[in-house]
Amino acid sequence: MPQKIKMAIFHNHKLRLAELFKVIPEALFAQIAKDTNVDYYCKVLNGKLLFYLLLYAMLMEDKLGQRGIADLYSSPHFRALFNLNLVKETISHSSLSERLSMVEADFFKQLYEEIYRRFSTLYPAQTIGGLKLQRVDSSLVKEMSNKLKEGLSHVNMYKKSKMIKYTIAYDGMYGSCVQTHSEEKYANESLALPENVLEHFKKCENHSNVYLFDRGQSSGSKFIEMKSQKGLLFVSRLVENRKFHIVKEFDLTFKRFEAGELKMDAQVQLYKYEKHESKNGKQSQRQVLADEKFRVIRFRAQHKDEDIVLITNILYLPAQTIAWMYRRRWDIEVFFRFLKQEVNFSHFISVNENGIQVILYMTLIAAMLIMIYKKENEVGFKTAKRRMMIELQELILAIVVVRSGGDFKKANLPPP
Repeated sequence: MPQKIKMAIFHNHKLRLAELFKVIPEALFAQIAKDTNVDYYCKVLNGKLLFYLLLYAMLMEDKLGQRGIADLYSSPHFRALFNLNLVKETISHSSLSERLSMVEADFFKQLYEEIYRRFSTLYPAQTIGGLKLQRVDSSLVKEMSNKLKEGLSHVNMYKKSKMIKYTIAYDGMYGSCVQTHSEEKYANESLALPENVLEHFKKCENHSNVYLFDRGQSSGSKFIEMKSQKGLLFVSRLVENRKFHIVKEFDLTFKRFEAGELKMDAQVQLYKYEKHESKNGKQSQRQVLADEKFRVIRFRAQHKDEDIVLITNILYLPAQTIAWMYRRRWDIEVFFRFLKQEVNFSHFISVNENGIQVILYMTLIAAMLIMIYKKENEVGFKTAKRRMMIELQELILAIVVVRSGGDFKKANLPPP
């Protein structure tokens, strides 16, 4: 990260948008563009320009659409900001749609991962019991889903349509791992959630994470698969009627704690399904007791009328600490709401799966920028996005003043 940005973040405690943009150096664009071949046969919207066009639209518009983004490209403000005087003046929404459907999505994925790597080192990760919390969950996007060719089936009282599911690991500040799903099989959270956990775990250099997810993942085989990965730790909620065999119960001397009251802490074996062939040769499935042992904790949260049952492979931490970890899982619900309400990921700009992946990576990049700006300037989400928009407008005015031979200082504007 450039030294100027480090100084702004750690010493001035006041960050301007222009400084924040410099975290993405020209050399990074050039290298990733070369690695992914994103600009092959591209005449107008190269990867870098498409990146900034989408980012600009996400910061400036309340609701995105292909026609609106095409109009922004043609606007004098955007063209002044990126000095596009020698580039084609207009694009059509259909050419934008085609570019999104064909552009190399890995270009945006690699940018997202590199920007995340740079930003994630700026702030200490939230920990409980010495472990970094990774909340993992899925959400669905179904607006304009009648135009999708592929996607998960969605049936309401009027018609059958398609949806796209995205699964995210969230570290408390940023989205740390993301996947999109259009195949019907991913309607099952017991496939989507563990797959995200395993992908994030395998790319981490150190294994100080604990993965938190809800009771959508209920497969005994998947719990066993995750437990088999050395160093992979998780806490998940179990469905109330989940069958298990208690091997040993632990002491409940300190039953009451700030978050509620412990009711059980035990080592258990889960039941899992395995294939069985009967004497007449017919294939079926039956439940058997798995050899692997887990820890199950039951507690009643304060002001709740139901028990919460957790399963984990963490044996060395107190049950109360495990319960506190799980209560932080709710943070990802707030993050999803932020993505949909403030960064526009509540409907499709593209109805092509490739385009949806591009928009999702761009949404997470925009979210990272807003999160950093929000934290450094100590404002709320809405205020952060609004002030970023105002700073963009100031920057454009300053550029116009300088290029026209004026003095931005006399115009009381920040330097370009």
